[in-house]
Amino acid sequence: MGSLVLAPIDLSKPMRILDSATADGTWIRDLAASTAPVEHQFVGTDIDPSNFPSTPPAGQTYQAQDITKPWPEDWKESFDFVHQRLALVGGGSAQQQVLSNLAALVKPGGWIQLMEATNVLPDEDGPAMRNFVAVMKGMFVAMGSSLDLGNELPGMLQKEGFEDVQDRLFNTKQGAMNPDPTLAKQSVYSTVVPARALAAFGKTLPEGTIPLPAEKIASMPEDLKAELTEKGGIYPLRAVWGRKPAA
Repeated sequence: MGSLVLAPIDLSKPMRILDSATADGTWIRDLAASTAPVEHQFVGTDIDPSNFPSTPPAGQTYQAQDITKPWPEDWKESFDFVHQRLALVGGGSAQQQVLSNLAALVKPGGWIQLMEATNVLPDEDGPAMRNFVAVMKGMFVAMGSSLDLGNELPGMLQKEGFEDVQDRLFNTKQGAMNPDPTLAKQSVYSTVVPARALAAFGKTLPEGTIPLPAEKIASMPEDLKAELTEKGGIYPLRAVWGRKPAA
């Protein structure tokens, strides 16, 4: 992406910042390092707390949170900036309500930034990447999620009353297509791990939900690992950000 924060916020002054679906808190640590010595107050949440840092640095706290469940009441309108990526799809058929609950945490005048996949692949992508997306779409259908969430985000944010809504499409380079060797390796890992979970979930879906034979679903993670390592791939993501009107 080139920047952790796309919203036009002034990070030179201390802010209260939420990273929803934080996983292991990498985004928080990277932003804290890039804005030092400014001391922001970071809060990271995720449905799975097992990846949280065991000893968070000063100014960082982590808490288990399911985005489909109510947020702490005293968090409402308490954050200057709310960030979430690749999680809203987990809201299933209640995605708009899940977004509404998240948006309620933003202070008047504060900003929110979201990122989701478009699931529209370019010609450069190979068969394993296409199978990965096919399995993902099957999961979306089973959950009642929109298959076009990445492109619907701007309108969804406007529906919540946010202003100055902007978006940008990023063709993220995975594996061998990424010129940075470290990022190339990390991108393979960060794609294959969820691919394994998706394949396991795909086995539980009714036959025909995913337009692939069972053996292709089962082999998809390792096929994807090999393809990304040898050839690489491109995974389009759409980032959207907007400002809550001042009170």
